[in-house]
Amino acid sequence: MRKSLLYTLFGLGAIPDHLRPLLASEGVVVADEGMRGWFVTKNLKGPGRRYFHRRAGFSGCLAVTEKRVFCYAFRKKMIHIATTDPRLSAFFVDITGSGTFLVSFEASVFNDRWSGVMVFRFKTEYARQFYDAMRGLGAQSGSAADV
Repeated sequence: MRKSLLYTLFGLGAIPDHLRPLLASEGVVVADEGMRGWFVTKNLKGPGRRYFHRRAGFSGCLAVTEKRVFCYAFRKKMIHIATTDPRLSAFFVDITGSGTFLVSFEASVFNDRWSGVMVFRFKTEYARQFYDAMRGLGAQSGSAADV
């Protein structure tokens, strides 16, 4: 699958260099970088923020290891959770279209001051591997927006 143009030209969306040795030591289950993706919020409310529906494209990375799940987008850490964290069961995962992997969750699970649904869509050739890995860790199938 094609990598994003920002990744190809500037390396945006790469796994951060300081995390590469850590990932190798933890045992990578599945990882991809330079993925084109979309960050979507639905009815998100938080301190100083209100979005009925917001959508932003990004170039990012996603990795699942034996010890953690993390995602970087916009060069910021967006998801970082231990595989033993019980909140991992609040994640919803799905595969749509050809090679699009979705991760969605209710924002209030991670911060009491927030409400609404956050959705990450990743265009990757490893969509099925990400789906299987996340389901194996306890994530639910489907979409948080449907609940």
